[in-house]
Amino acid sequence: MIGNSFTFYYNLPMTVEQFSKYKGLNWEVHQSTAGGASFKHHWNSEKGLNSVDKIKNNTYTHLIFQEYSNYPLVAIDTTQKYLNLMHKIANHNSRKFLYATWSYPNILKNNNLSTPSSKIIEDKLENIKPSLDFNILPVGRAFDLFQLRFPNQTLFTSDNKHPNPIGSYLAACVIFSKISNQSSLGFPRRVFEKNNNEKDIYYFIVEEKMAKKCQLVADEIVFDSN
Repeated sequence: MIGNSFTFYYNLPMTVEQFSKYKGLNWEVHQSTAGGASFKHHWNSEKGLNSVDKIKNNTYTHLIFQEYSNYPLVAIDTTQKYLNLMHKIANHNSRKFLYATWSYPNILKNNNLSTPSSKIIEDKLENIKPSLDFNILPVGRAFDLFQLRFPNQTLFTSDNKHPNPIGSYLAACVIFSKISNQSSLGFPRRVFEKNNNEKDIYYFIVEEKMAKKCQLVADEIVFDSN
């Protein structure tokens, strides 16, 4: 998973990994992320990132690329340029995905949009895919649908931008189901393991009702959308 805080908040990569274990798939999920990172930062090995070396030197079965949140709206040419460069060095056998992120108040305000931009972001990414084998992860549309269905429940932290635990859980459901073609219905609402000192380390915790709502929304977006 190549991205920034929209990828790493609340253990999203490890949540996807734990979901796979629950289904007996046992994925090993790695990440190359840094706060505020764009594809350009990844390509130029800025912000302490070594994404290029990881892409070149590992035969990952899947690669997920997540761009800086508003670049598909304001710098799509830059997004396309650096995505193409990373695509060229990636193993051609890897399945590749573009992580389409969500609307938030400032992205609407700063881009003069009156309606959620998630579908716009997804369409922009769809149009610049380096090859037909790239798939879109429609996380932003799942956020929109969840907020439409449950307007009293936010998916964001206090900054109204980053995902809270429920938002990250929803994103993990969409990502898992899109990659595996399996439903997330029935996934646990919390998972923990013990560290070397026998202390509990929680990967994620959401309330049971929220987990079910996330699973239903993810299934609808992944399996029922045109």
